[in-house]
This record gives sequence, C-alpha cells and structure tokens, in this order.
Amino acid sequence: MTTLGLLETDILYDDLLDDYGSYGQMFAQFFDELSGELEYRYYQVQQGELPQHPDECDAYLITGSKAGVYDSLPWMAPLQKWIVDFYQRDAKLTGICFGHQIIAHSLGGYAEESARGWGVGVLATQIPNLDHQHDSRPGTLQLIHSHRDQVVTLPPGATRLAGSDFCPNAAMALGNTVLTFQGHPEFTPEYFRRLIGRRREQIGEARYRAALESLAQTTHHQYVGQWLLDFIKE
Repeated sequence: MTTLGLLETDILYDDLLDDYGSYGQMFAQFFDELSGELEYRYYQVQQGELPQHPDECDAYLITGSKAGVYDSLPWMAPLQKWIVDFYQRDAKLTGICFGHQIIAHSLGGYAEESARGWGVGVLATQIPNLDHQHDSRPGTLQLIHSHRDQVVTLPPGATRLAGSDFCPNAAMALGNTVLTFQGHPEFTPEYFRRLIGRRREQIGEARYRAALESLAQTTHHQYVGQWLLDFIKE
C-alpha cells in the first residue's frame, strides 16, 4: 500500500482539536473518503521531526500553517533545506496553502504577503489548456481558500496549473515530482466557518461576509483530491 508522509507545520486552534485532530488527520480523512487506500506517517515539523530518507514514504505532503515563509522560526530553515534535499533526490512532494508556498519559495520561487490582501472563501482559478491529454480538466477550479500570502514567482522550470487575477500562481507542478495547490481541498465549509470567524477583523467585514456567502458554491475538492491521489500513487 502507498504510504503518504504528512508533514504537519502547525497545530489546530484548541477549540478545533476535538473535532478535527490535526492538519494531517484532516488530510487522512479527506483521502480516505475518496477511497484513496493510503497509509499515513505523521511528522511534527515544529518539533523538529522530518523524514530522514526519501524511501521512508512514497510521497510527502506539507500542510497549511499560520506561519509565513518569511517568519524567523526555528523549524523554517530546516524544512526549506529538507525540501531542497528531497527534491534533488527525486522524492514526490506536494503541499497545500503554506505547503505550496514553502515548496515554491525553497526551490527558487518567491512567496510573500500579498498586496491584494486576504483570499478567503470559495475562489475560482483558471486552468490553462496544457495539452490534449488534460482536456477532461475543468476550465475553472473552485476551492476554499484561506490565505494572505501568495507565491508571486514560480521556481525555475515550474508549470502554472491554475491562476487568477487575484492569485496568479494558485497551483504548480515541477517535473514529475512536485504538485502543489494554494486552495484547500481538505477544508469543509463547516471547518472554514469555525476557522474564519477569529480572523474577521483582520479580513474586513465586507470580505468576511462575501467569504461566508461563497460557501454556497460548489467546489472541485474531490477532483483535486483525485488529482493528488493519482500523483501520490503513480
């Protein structure tokens, strides 16, 4: 069975722990609901836990985090070094939100706090028509977002898989070993509502209300989940 290493780069707020466990457990439940048939190994990055050899798992996923790639935290530099090392050794790497940003930033791209402000709620990004093999992909990708930082420059050689005027680099691939997304396929509307309320003042009332109203829209979370599973298991 395929083993996915889940690199947890944050801890949930106290009031969310009982219902959701951890960022890694949210991904495990998400993939299990898609009948992903994965085994999981968890790494607490903030506690200094990182995989030591690419063969420990078949692929690795870096979760979201309240941290930014520019924060001077003791675990940030080791994580960036680990990303470069494992990428150079052809490990499969994927990341969501902060994971998307830190992978891009570590491999020669650039992420920062965006002048466009918060991206929250269900946001649409466009998928370019890359080639005839991907004609079955939807033209627009809708996912729940919750971020203030963005990847502003892709790493050398990376392919943009989705983007919009607000978030130009919303998904990327690098060769056959990197696949990342800014949006959260693992977030449910209920989780997002419980999360976003605490950031209401930071986000601003108008954008906050628009984010809640956007949850009535359908999302492509299952499509992206299958995309990730195919990448992890191929």
